[in-house]
Amino acid sequence: MAAGEVPISHDTLDALPPSPRVRYLRHMLISAGTLPEIDVRLNDLEILAEQLIKNLPAHHAQIINQYFRWQVLRQTRQRHADEPLTVGMFNARWSALRKIASFLAWLDEQGLQLETLDQHSVDLFFARHRSQAAVAIFLNWTIQQNLTRPITPPHRSQAHPAPSIPEDTIWRKVDDLLDDESIPQASRIIGLLVLVFAQRISDCVRLRRSDVSEDETTMRITFGRTPLVLPPPIAELLRNYIRELEGQRPFVNGGPDWLFPGTTPHLHVSEGIIRIHLASHQIQARKAQNARIDQLVQTVPASVVADTLGVKIGTAIRAAARTNSRWGSYPEFRHSPSREKRRD
Repeated sequence: MAAGEVPISHDTLDALPPSPRVRYLRHMLISAGTLPEIDVRLNDLEILAEQLIKNLPAHHAQIINQYFRWQVLRQTRQRHADEPLTVGMFNARWSALRKIASFLAWLDEQGLQLETLDQHSVDLFFARHRSQAAVAIFLNWTIQQNLTRPITPPHRSQAHPAPSIPEDTIWRKVDDLLDDESIPQASRIIGLLVLVFAQRISDCVRLRRSDVSEDETTMRITFGRTPLVLPPPIAELLRNYIRELEGQRPFVNGGPDWLFPGTTPHLHVSEGIIRIHLASHQIQARKAQNARIDQLVQTVPASVVADTLGVKIGTAIRAAARTNSRWGSYPEFRHSPSREKRRD
């Protein structure tokens, strides 16, 4: 491209096998304004799917292409129209396509056809293969499209909740992160947001600088509808981090105002990097988040937890029910003129 032998375009990059190097170069060219902005991971998913489909037998290629184009891509674009595909979403969709291709290959090995698939064969496959939720979703789609006879794919059994982390353990890990300067500041702050405010790492890395506000006495951060005041130790750590961040040279054209920018232009820090850093203190974010929600619904109503932490109300209500919270039936009061009039 630099020598002018091939055009500087997305099509030129699409001709190369998807890799972190190609992805970084594409982001760099987008950041510089040389290439138009696209969802890079979604574009990579389309390239990988096309390569997978091209190498399948014709009768399988047709059905997977139809499923990918009209089901996977359509739903992905509808649900994530305003934000790019995350690493987790990309991995889940790419893994699902490969599992479906393996399922169709298994049908060939068994001398079976999708059109005449029976319940016994479906049960046999799921008995011999684990973690096949993607295949169950695919089969539900083939049934809706009349491509398969009515059958019943197995439902994923509800996992039993893991034992909750004791509250004193949570606060001990908070102290560790506040004191351990060997961990990068961004990872320390995100870990504290997980432990204290029950945040997911995937939500933390997408925080913007505009989500943080400060006046003469307090620093606030917004996860849901209501900003929360940060405890002084976390506020001081975040204040120092932002001060250092402002002294760094931004990428060309600035880009999104990520609170935790990554090393790739215009992208936030990787979730995987944060998890690796937190692993040094044996912090498992999902377990810590669930444990903290369980603790919070014991002290405030589920509706308040959902409103301030940005978690789904159903998640907070289930936590309240699971922990027998005394706030479980607390009504969600809302301000209204009629109520104020009656009160007067």
